[in-house]
Amino acid sequence: MILGAIPGATPDKWAARWRERFPEHALDVQYYDDAGQLARITEGTVDIGYVRFREYQVEVDTEVHHRVLLYREEPVVCAAADHWIAAADESVGSEELVDETFLDPARMLQDWGPTGGESAAGKLATRAPEDHAPEFHKPLAGGDLAAAERMALEVAATGAGVVVLPNSVARMLSRKDVVIRSITGAPGYETGLAWLRQQDSELIQEFIGIARGRKAGSPRSALAQQKTSPQPKRKPAEKKPRSRPAARAAKPGRTRKPRRR
Repeated sequence: MILGAIPGATPDKWAARWRERFPEHALDVQYYDDAGQLARITEGTVDIGYVRFREYQVEVDTEVHHRVLLYREEPVVCAAADHWIAAADESVGSEELVDETFLDPARMLQDWGPTGGESAAGKLATRAPEDHAPEFHKPLAGGDLAAAERMALEVAATGAGVVVLPNSVARMLSRKDVVIRSITGAPGYETGLAWLRQQDSELIQEFIGIARGRKAGSPRSALAQQKTSPQPKRKPAEKKPRSRPAARAAKPGRTRKPRRR
């Protein structure tokens, strides 16, 4: 089974529990960007995957996909270290940001790119936007993961604007020249797991159980019950009664002497 993870997600604990409980069923964790996650699930690139959307946005067709919400993430604003936002102790109100220039990571990936050794914020790329389209079905690692968000933070560090991200992503990509502050009065992000209804299975249900904290040996675990249920005892084979050897036939010409009393 393949689990599609996204930037900021931490499925290591779930994966460890899975491998401990069901070592006979392999679990492969692959990382991708947020964008295109439902496409990867729909087209079978992953069997089950994290999905994250802004609150109040209906992004999942429940007739096609199952979706289980796991937690809510707070939004944060990322700005240059010398920005006025840095003066806030912990948070800023959403109304205080209305005059700011917001950098859209998805748009940044299309419009900007490193050329000739210059930084991503250096100048417009000469290639067409479609050349920057992410390869939704290719697992990502290192600097390739969350490349759009990394690029937006690089531009934000120059003071050209601010970036709003889920808290987990901002912390994952934190840099010394960028400050992170939570935003009050703004919709957050709903993070959960999704999979195709037509591909629902015992394996997926077991993983959902682990993600929701189901303990080992739970009566709700079908696979665990299969492993622990006692095997039916075989009935011992019935012993056939031994047949007594037939009396020896008397040899012709000889009579048997009567027994003495």
